[in-house]
Amino acid sequence: MATFSVQFAESNGRRIKDVIEAADERAALSTLEARGVTPISITAATAGKKEKKETTRRVKGSKSARRALLDFTHQMAAVAESGIPIIAGLKAVGEQTGHAELRAGVHRIAGRVEGGRTLADAIDMERALFPEIYAKTIAAGEAAGKLPEVLKSLAGYMEQENETRGQVRSALTYPAMVVGTLVLATGVLLVFVIPQFAELFQKFESDLPLPTKILLGISGAIINHYLLLLIGAVAFYFGVRKLLSVPAVRRWLDYRVLKLPVFGNLLLGIYMVRFIELLDLLIEAALPITNALRVTADSMTNEALRKDVRGMLKSVEGGRSLTDAFSRTEWLTPLVKRMLAIGEQSGRTDQIFAYLKKYYSDQTQRSVKLLSTLIEPIMVISLAAVVLFFALSIFMPMWKLLKLVGTG
Repeated sequence: MATFSVQFAESNGRRIKDVIEAADERAALSTLEARGVTPISITAATAGKKEKKETTRRVKGSKSARRALLDFTHQMAAVAESGIPIIAGLKAVGEQTGHAELRAGVHRIAGRVEGGRTLADAIDMERALFPEIYAKTIAAGEAAGKLPEVLKSLAGYMEQENETRGQVRSALTYPAMVVGTLVLATGVLLVFVIPQFAELFQKFESDLPLPTKILLGISGAIINHYLLLLIGAVAFYFGVRKLLSVPAVRRWLDYRVLKLPVFGNLLLGIYMVRFIELLDLLIEAALPITNALRVTADSMTNEALRKDVRGMLKSVEGGRSLTDAFSRTEWLTPLVKRMLAIGEQSGRTDQIFAYLKKYYSDQTQRSVKLLSTLIEPIMVISLAAVVLFFALSIFMPMWKLLKLVGTG
């Protein structure tokens, strides 16, 4: 048994804090619901730092792992809809899964369900393979008796997220290839070509043009001090990673990134799609709004937006309406605020969510195309600038030498 710190609201609206013992978070939730109170928050009181961090981390699998998880979700939706027993369905789907880690995980899940656990509990124990949203959504679907529908919606959400990720990756592939080729070509020139001209350029000594002096200095530093430069590059890399792990620095950077022209709008559109789809999915699965907002906040990788959603959660826990909570956010766009206010007033929130999902999906595609259009001229200008620098650095002293030879 584990100890949980809980906060709940009684029928008269009074908020109470308490400590209860339960097998897991879902059991603690069931205990509170059996008392006839409204759960607000449930946290593991005995969890250490590492365990607490584990509950909110998002799975960062490879492309093949995400694809395998998406296929598994589609197949489990078919199993649930067809009426096949969950245990038999898990075993059959697990055998068909080509991803070795997921296949082993599915077999462990099947064993737990066979031992009496719910599907959500069994999946929640495989957090290296399944994100937190997965278990939370399935738990809500099981409680509401809507497991087939929830699995379908979950598969649709994952499909949309993969599609958005693929669009952004496609837009950045060409620039990455150009930059990589440019860096490689520059390295070859500095290490193998420029030293061949060094002896010739030494005749000019202080009369060398400034671009040539810079080029020779860079080339000499790479050839003579490559070990120090390599150590410095590695130290810089780990230093930046350490710096980005500082919450204040990460928060500052996340705020600034969203304010960038074009790219900031692209990121904001992507986050809006994720936010709307995820919140819609969790509400459709009959998850309480406070729990839905908590899971949505944890899924936000941008600290600025995470702070916004957590602010919404606090407002709703304080008794405010969802519309009022939305109106107090900083980064959620005015369109989302107004449309959700209309949806809540008219009781058509599901239709508003569907409209917003389509709107921001289309906006993301437009932003990706605009980003690709803007990147191409930037790449051309950057490439031309590097070529011009090398040409001036090499040919300016050559022209000077030819003049000296001609006058001599």
